[in-house]
Amino acid sequence: MMDWVYENMHLVKIACKEVGKDLEGCVVSMSFPLEYKTAVLANELSKYCDVLVTPFSSGTTRVEAVEWLRDRGVEVCDVKSALKADYYLDCASTLVRSAKDLRDVKGIIELTKSGEEFLKTVNVRKAIVVDNSIVKGIGENVYGTGVGLLDGLLRLNLNVVGKTVAIVGFGRVGRGCAHILRNFCRVVVVEIDPIKAMEADYMGYEVVDLHEALKIADIVVTCTGRRKLLSLPEFECVKNGCVLCNMGAYYDEIDIESLKDWKVRDFGFVKRFEMDEKYFYVVADGEAINLALGNGTPIEIMDRTFATVVYALHYTVINDFSGVIPLPKEIDEKIGELILGHRT
Repeated sequence: MMDWVYENMHLVKIACKEVGKDLEGCVVSMSFPLEYKTAVLANELSKYCDVLVTPFSSGTTRVEAVEWLRDRGVEVCDVKSALKADYYLDCASTLVRSAKDLRDVKGIIELTKSGEEFLKTVNVRKAIVVDNSIVKGIGENVYGTGVGLLDGLLRLNLNVVGKTVAIVGFGRVGRGCAHILRNFCRVVVVEIDPIKAMEADYMGYEVVDLHEALKIADIVVTCTGRRKLLSLPEFECVKNGCVLCNMGAYYDEIDIESLKDWKVRDFGFVKRFEMDEKYFYVVADGEAINLALGNGTPIEIMDRTFATVVYALHYTVINDFSGVIPLPKEIDEKIGELILGHRT
């Protein structure tokens, strides 16, 4: 699988080759889900600068990717070791949260909205958030993650056709997940933001409150980025036999810790939780199903996102700015040009 992924990641190679000279001498730490595409990004960057890779979580780490990197001399280390870097490539502010002192960190590239929210609560020299870009925010979040969700669901080997699926959270990820499933499932949407809920209604989705959704759904997909979104009060409402899975940044959107008194049957990638006559299933302990069971977002889409990360890192290295800023528009445009150029 690693060689196939490497074969099809063209833009990351182009981006690293273009800006690599300016990255020489930098030490870059990376805490992204350590799957195949992440390994390619780390390997290409390592040709120009020192790269320290720390897994985002155990459930989203592929052993093959780790071994592939080590065979190429790229260090895979614990979080503490990864903090000793000039620049952080971060997901959900994993590195930033772990660092006691950010004064020596020259720049941060953050992938997610939840990470952006945390970044704004701490003092950083400079940071770029790519989540609101066209490439990441729309290209990956809307059009890519839904494919990853479908990949993960199909690996359960259940017939999803005709089932009722509750999408909890109608941000960009939730929107993409709802869009890909509506062709063969009944999709209901849970969203507390009135504007997003109205958008879901305009798109033809049933918009219901959370407890109503839990009572009717065969599959529940959390996409909010909120910790402990589903806990004991919500579990009491879940339909028997329902499958709960997560597509958000945090594994504990589904609060498994609150189920410690429930009877558990472990099927490996799925656990059944039972109390009295109530039972339901949780996929991959709440880790993102697209990465924990599936192969994640499609190769070409992550190639674009990670090329964006390379250009954002380069922008941070060579430009003087302060605070947390969105991805500069010229980088979005650059990726668009590369996509069109690669097709011709």
